Amino acid sequence: MRKLVVLPLLLWGCVSVAQQPQDLQTVLQQLQSQDNATRLQAIERAPEFGASIIPHLPSLLTHQDWRVQRAGQIVLENIATRATKLGAKERRDVVNALLALTKPNQLVSVRKAAVSALGICGTDDAVQALASLLKDEQVRDDALAALKQIGSPAAAKAVAEAASTAKGEWQRALLATLGEIGRPEGVSVLLTALKTGDTQTKSVAAMALGRIGDAKAIPLLAAAVQQRIPSAFDALIRTGELLLQRKQISPATQAFEQALKLARTEHEKCAALIGLGKTGSAKALPILVDALDAGEVTIRSAAAEALIAYRHPDASRGFSQMFQRANPAEKAQLLKVLVARREPFVGKLLQQSANSPTVELRLTALELMGQIDDPNLERTLWEFALKGDEKTKTVALRSYLQLAELRARKGKTELARSMFEQGLRVAEKANMAELVSKALSGLALIGDPKSLPIVQGYLKRPDPPYEAFAAAVAIADSMAQRGNKAEATELLKNAFAKRMPRDLGFQAAQILARLGEDPSVMPRQLGFIVRWWLLGPLPNPNNRAFDQAFIDETGVPNLSEPVRLDRRQLRWQEYRIIDPQGIVDLTRVFRGRKMSPATLTPSSWLKTRWKPS
Repeated sequence: MRKLVVLPLLLWGCVSVAQQPQDLQTVLQQLQSQDNATRLQAIERAPEFGASIIPHLPSLLTHQDWRVQRAGQIVLENIATRATKLGAKERRDVVNALLALTKPNQLVSVRKAAVSALGICGTDDAVQALASLLKDEQVRDDALAALKQIGSPAAAKAVAEAASTAKGEWQRALLATLGEIGRPEGVSVLLTALKTGDTQTKSVAAMALGRIGDAKAIPLLAAAVQQRIPSAFDALIRTGELLLQRKQISPATQAFEQALKLARTEHEKCAALIGLGKTGSAKALPILVDALDAGEVTIRSAAAEALIAYRHPDASRGFSQMFQRANPAEKAQLLKVLVARREPFVGKLLQQSANSPTVELRLTALELMGQIDDPNLERTLWEFALKGDEKTKTVALRSYLQLAELRARKGKTELARSMFEQGLRVAEKANMAELVSKALSGLALIGDPKSLPIVQGYLKRPDPPYEAFAAAVAIADSMAQRGNKAEATELLKNAFAKRMPRDLGFQAAQILARLGEDPSVMPRQLGFIVRWWLLGPLPNPNNRAFDQAFIDETGVPNLSEPVRLDRRQLRWQEYRIIDPQGIVDLTRVFRGRKMSPATLTPSSWLKTRWKPS
């Protein structure tokens, strides 16, 4: 009885234990199948076996069929990826199985594939073995890539130790990898290489240090810049930026200051100035203000950009003090910065500067006043627009009109209208054509019927300016919205009679249509055909559309029947002209469809072939 009880248990146990190897062998056979579908199914299933399948993969990785080799590589990569999501024990089992495949007794292709997989799932447990492989020329590149992927302090330390004794290109590869890992464990060996290496090695070390961003590297990077080591300057700037990201303001400022002293090109100086502005340090402010007086426009612009971005708890007081110490040229540039920053005390400085004996500073102050909505500045601008030399008057009046536009866009339309009208009278009297146009454009922006008498005065001229027509259309639109249909219609018709510009005429025609008027009256009175039937767009192979007839042109077509062309069915479309110059705008009619050159120039073609119905 005892045998009868034990035997079934033993048989059951044998079956249970044998099941997994049998499935594993099946999957391994399927991975070598010539059938793509079978092989793909096996690739999907194989990672479930985890570490147990890894010892069986070398035969696949060295298979004579490249498809089977690739299947083995994919399985290895998938197992490694899956291991990163498993528990510590399962992941360790996979890592140990992969490490076994890196031994010298394996073929090179197998070792490379295993090392690559370790880069995906490897932990510090694998670092020592990978570090030893850095001495093996067959797989050292793969081992270095794997250590870079692991990227831990231990991995960085292993690479640094290897770099300390390596030579030539291999050493440079190790140094570059330390920069890509970006950990402080690599700083010491990189600094040594930057001190003692050849030019090429120093360049690689400098670039790597720039990726790590350590304050200890600043003096040596500055020395490398003086030695004209390639990439050293960029590394110094990048070090400053990384230190800034870590809120290490003082060393970051030091890095950018050193860079500015050593910069040889405008580009380098600009990079250093922008970096100094980002630090927001008190030490940076006077340096940036001094740069506003640089001879190169790009450097002045970079300094101004840096000052606009400058942030410091006591920035306003610092700017005020720097302004008092600055020379006139610096003050002119500094005013632009203060206006852009919207500093509360800038209005007072603008008024002071407007009375400066230095022409550049005075004109800059007047020019900037138009950007600040301040009644005191408005009065100052108006005073200078009425007195002084022609240049001062022009700048002051332009700024005055700019202030009016600013107020108009803020909804202060009544105040803005008054300013535009006053400015228009002064510009007209002084024969400032540019500012006359600017003032009329301001009236067009507002579109207030109260300005109509002034606008009509310009419309009565033999050749009214474009801006006067624009103001008339805007005023008519305001009248129409307020229900003054008769006045709006009369104003637009009078403007049409003066040969209004085409784009404004189209806007006016749309307003008339909203008022219930027939916008085609004006072009019809001028002798234009205002009703057309159009067909298109037409095919235009080899730009020969004008040389062929697409329909019977000997008689009047039946407009209700569709026309078949190039496997398409086209229908006639009625088009009524509202353009005051009688132009048929086919782009507007056929917008969104592919047009041929022939259909884009329709007027003469249409007029010579069809008569209005």
